[in-house]
Amino acid sequence: MNNTDLAEALAADQGLTKADARKYVDAVFSSIANAAAKGQEVSLNGFGKFKVSAT
Repeated sequence: MNNTDLAEALAADQGLTKADARKYVDAVFSSIANAAAKGQEVSLNGFGKFKVSAT
């Protein structure tokens, strides 16, 4: 599943337009990326945790 697939599923499930659903999906991933860029851990209950680590 990619961002477009996720937006289409969200639109169908929530009765949104595909354009609005895509805006929401993009906003969520942008927020996750911004938090990670600041070194913050992002925890989504039932899904997982995201954090940047040095390699």
